[in-house]
Amino acid sequence: MSDYIPRTERQNPLTRDIDTWPVRKILEVMNAEDHRVAPAVALEIPNIARATRMVAEAIAAGKRVLYVGSGTSGRLGVLDAAEWQPTFGIGSGVVDAVIAGGTEALWRAIEGGEDREDAGRQAVKERNIGQGDVVVGIAASGRTPFTLGALQEAKSRGASTIAIVGDPSGPLSSLADVVISPDVGPEVIAGSTRLKNGTAQKMVLNMISTAAMILLGRTYSNLMAGASASNAKLSRRARLILSEATGASVEKVEDALEEAQGDVPVALICLLTGATAEEARTALLQSRGSIRRAIELAGQRRISSRGVVSAPGEQAGTDASGLAPCTLSAKRDTAGDARRSSENAGVTGDAGTANRSPAPRLEFARPEEVGLDPVALERAFEVVRDAVGNGEGEIPGAVCAVVRQGKVVGPRAFGLAVRTPVRIPMTPATVFDLASLTKVVATLPSILVLLEMGKLRLDDRVSLFLPEFGVNGKESITIRHLLTHTSGLPAHVKFYEMGLDRAGIVRKICEMEASPPGEHVVYSDLGFIILGEIVERITGKSLDEFARENIWRPLGMNDTCFLPGESSRHRLAATEYRADLKKVMWGEVHDENAYAMGGIAGHAGLFSTVTDLARYALMWLGEGEFGSVRVLSRSTVRLAIKEHVNKEDRRGLGWVLKSHAFSSGGDLLSDASYGHTGFTGTSLWCDPETQTAIILLTNRVHAGRDGTAIIELRPRFANAVAAAIGIRNRSNRC
Repeated sequence: MSDYIPRTERQNPLTRDIDTWPVRKILEVMNAEDHRVAPAVALEIPNIARATRMVAEAIAAGKRVLYVGSGTSGRLGVLDAAEWQPTFGIGSGVVDAVIAGGTEALWRAIEGGEDREDAGRQAVKERNIGQGDVVVGIAASGRTPFTLGALQEAKSRGASTIAIVGDPSGPLSSLADVVISPDVGPEVIAGSTRLKNGTAQKMVLNMISTAAMILLGRTYSNLMAGASASNAKLSRRARLILSEATGASVEKVEDALEEAQGDVPVALICLLTGATAEEARTALLQSRGSIRRAIELAGQRRISSRGVVSAPGEQAGTDASGLAPCTLSAKRDTAGDARRSSENAGVTGDAGTANRSPAPRLEFARPEEVGLDPVALERAFEVVRDAVGNGEGEIPGAVCAVVRQGKVVGPRAFGLAVRTPVRIPMTPATVFDLASLTKVVATLPSILVLLEMGKLRLDDRVSLFLPEFGVNGKESITIRHLLTHTSGLPAHVKFYEMGLDRAGIVRKICEMEASPPGEHVVYSDLGFIILGEIVERITGKSLDEFARENIWRPLGMNDTCFLPGESSRHRLAATEYRADLKKVMWGEVHDENAYAMGGIAGHAGLFSTVTDLARYALMWLGEGEFGSVRVLSRSTVRLAIKEHVNKEDRRGLGWVLKSHAFSSGGDLLSDASYGHTGFTGTSLWCDPETQTAIILLTNRVHAGRDGTAIIELRPRFANAVAAAIGIRNRSNRC
């Protein structure tokens, strides 16, 4: 018998002696552990998207979906299957569920029911599952024999398969075209998976069924318009939906529902187009149940001089399945386990470009797998959680993660991404305005790539590339001076108050006077604005384009970009309210000078996520290489992180090095560590000696720029993480 213990069955080190705790502490810890579920599910969104498309395509083609599971997992499958018809109007027989032990297992345990592979196979045979159908196996351990037998039989019959598991290493994953495996950590009480794992399974099932129905057109906008008014509750809901969707009076809504015989989609089409109930039903039939498409068809029929409706598939914008090409036209990718892949299109919207080499896979791990003490690391995450609190203080929200030995632990998300004008919670997929991290994630690597291309030298004078710069004491300033903040340029000038645009700001910097270079470290945005301009002058491309082609895209940093755009707002953390613009900066760069420059600048303006920054950190810790992708040479990385200046600060190229006085990287990282911060509340620190990176992203300026909590939080979090390195079996301390 194998000694392997599924991660869902392992003992939680944070809840030892829970049976001696007072009830309030028990509930508080349970609630804190539940906060890990949504972030874990968020990391699986690429795989959930693949599963959703698979389910929607099957139903659109007239095929079936079958859920299979045992115990809690089986009951969750039955629950989700039962909700399709009343919620979205999907007819019986399209979505079904089977639970080990039969229907009696819904309300009591059937001992041994889950242990029979043959029973799982028989259940699939009895339902005549075949080519084009989809079978969803749900099992926390990923090893349940009943579910395993069902997926084996489904595969042999040509069905597509999805596994929703708490542990991806089990045999169920090997049978699935798509594996969804949220890592919620061990349960509060070992031996039962009905808590966090059950919650995660329910969330995933809700997402798949709801998103599939949206793709199939069974909603109208964000209204659940696909059901029938078959009872008093649904009748009240139907009237409200029809009123919201059409603005029609109560009397007209009642008349339409009566004519439609309680069929909400039919009534909606009648109200919006003036069609008869029969015309509405015909349009729905021809659109394969897509409400919005049916509205278009019915409307066209009403205005057609011939009164003829095109045959299914002939209408512009639909295919033969009645599905919009923008939702379901792409082929399903079933190759291998792409779990936690960031290779799906992100906020940049270009990740699906053809002829691109696959980006390296980001790997996740439990703390103990990479030499981190889980109790000590959880204490580090609690430092961030406590600083955020309920999201109403100085730090509205945060996402943090630890990179260690080539893998990622976390991420963990707390608080609010946006608290005004709407309230949106933080998730691991939240996109942050990185502020000055732009300097080391966009501008620095771009300059280093140009260095390796032979386009420049560190000790080249800036005036070689910008001749107009070499005046008023700036003649001898070099690229090295700009990278080390020793150029003599001032720290900051409010160019935006002068009404200057990009060209005007660059011109103003070129005209100004500077102190003698090399004498002092003065952290200067102006120097990095000029470095961004140098990249553009040399390459003929914007900093955004050059960095995307040479750094972010090869590394798989698909959510890293300037100018993320309105369509990505649902994922973006908001920053500060600008009184001059009379709006909260949300999806637009917070830095005023970068905003004046059009959002793309060498000193600020970049947006990214915690997982993209983990990829970037892994490249630096890998001395220029992440996975099979090399972005910089070893010698270049070693040059960039060595000490070039030791004056007011220790400085590498772009990076600030560990200081013996105050450091945002804390007290416990090695002297070889290097990092950077951003004014919006972001930071990244790397320690090559321990192969560790610490990423902390917050939207602290969303609460106003005067708070100081972030200054305390950064080093405290870093210290707590560093204290977890290499610690084993240490007893829990208060």
